[in-house]
Amino acid sequence: MRIHVGTMNVPTAGTRVQLSSHTGIKATDRVLWLHFSPREDNTGEIFVGMSDVSSTQGFELDPGGANKQKDKLIMDFRGVGGSVPAGDIWFDADTNANKVDFALIFED
Repeated sequence: MRIHVGTMNVPTAGTRVQLSSHTGIKATDRVLWLHFSPREDNTGEIFVGMSDVSSTQGFELDPGGANKQKDKLIMDFRGVGGSVPAGDIWFDADTNANKVDFALIFED
């Protein structure tokens, strides 16, 4: 197993960004476990999904704020005996320049 930690930027709302575009991640890397968390200074939501994710559709991660806790997404595929190709994971946002921090565990 190997771990990869980083931050993805969605520079333009409505334009998907593929996880495997991050330095050190290949589309064929198999993700066993993931953790995604939006940056608190984001001005809008991050959306996580597959190639059909959009700035209005996907798993929504709210950055939180006053009286509100920020969202996070944690998935463990090891318990079901599987993994997901990194190239299948995409992000979008509803405002420009939103970021999501991540931690991933890959198969070797």
